Amino acid sequence: MNKFLITLVAAMSLLVANIASADVKISGMTGALVSMGDKVDGGITSKFNRFQFTADATMDNGWTYSGFFATEIMGGNRSFALPTSNGVSIGTGFATISIGGVADAATSLVPRIGAMVPGGGHDAGYQFLSGTDTGWGASGVAGQVGFAEAYYAYNSSRVNVALPTVNGFTVNASYTPAMDMTQNSGQGIANNKNSNRHGETTHIAASYAGEMDGMSYTLGVASISGNSEGNALVDQTLVEDNNELAVFTAAVKVTMGNITLGAHVYDNGDSFGSASDAIKAKNSGYTVAMEYGMGNITVGVGIAHQEKTMGTRAATDATAGVGVAGNVYEDDITMLGVGYNMGGGVNSFIQYNAVSVTDGNHATVTDKDPSVLSMGITLGF
Repeated sequence: MNKFLITLVAAMSLLVANIASADVKISGMTGALVSMGDKVDGGITSKFNRFQFTADATMDNGWTYSGFFATEIMGGNRSFALPTSNGVSIGTGFATISIGGVADAATSLVPRIGAMVPGGGHDAGYQFLSGTDTGWGASGVAGQVGFAEAYYAYNSSRVNVALPTVNGFTVNASYTPAMDMTQNSGQGIANNKNSNRHGETTHIAASYAGEMDGMSYTLGVASISGNSEGNALVDQTLVEDNNELAVFTAAVKVTMGNITLGAHVYDNGDSFGSASDAIKAKNSGYTVAMEYGMGNITVGVGIAHQEKTMGTRAATDATAGVGVAGNVYEDDITMLGVGYNMGGGVNSFIQYNAVSVTDGNHATVTDKDPSVLSMGITLGF
């Protein structure tokens, strides 16, 4: 028995030595967030503690291989913005192929204007963590998608192909075989054929980065297409006559000295409506922002607007909340932020958010206007 154990340990040691030959890096972020305001609950959270392990290696043929595992260390439920994910990338001479919980083409190449204001703008979503006593109005009732295109930064397993950058142009394409398989909702393979989300989707995006007369700029455009949603998860006998997924999004970001300007638009059309809707569903929005850097201090301002026309099916669906077909649900947010780089990877910020949400029905008093002040300090490593 002892000889067997010694032989087994020796064999495992060789195996581990072979596996551990790649370079491994650990990175992440840890921090605390404080929020308060009018018509919100407020409080303190440290839920944004993020760790990522990355391994890189170069193959004999010159190709590169990298894999990563990222997770958030905290108690209770994970943040909606930072789910556990993992994936691998293979770099070749003609393209970089990424497989797993990796960013899609649109998320990668369309500049994220919503993240410009110090404190993450509305892209980080810190202001929405405070909660309110009465809810966020149109966002909750109408099911809008957070001032960004459909499935932005969605954590589903996919294949993404990134072509090399040529003369400032970059093109990416992504294929997701099952958009409903995501850790965002805790759904697994068993629910794959009965999801209320779209199934397979394709992202195609292109960006151009250049300089002109002292300005540097990046322009990104993308389209997202896919099949209709499956049967209703709660009732497998109910076949939804959903519209196909058809989304367009674009953004531009321009830097002139210490000033950075940006604008982003998206249009989901009637992607989340029913083909039989007498009143068609619609969803679109935009974000504009500006930042000014002064050494370690950055100040920024941004405004965003999104609206959704409630279609006939959504208005009559009990799971969608109370609504009236044809009503235009609207969200507006104005953001003011100040960031201070304290050195050593430590950053702090203060961001004020004035929000207005309406349900498009002037006969009701369900419109809300919460305001949130968020302050945070983070350490990146």
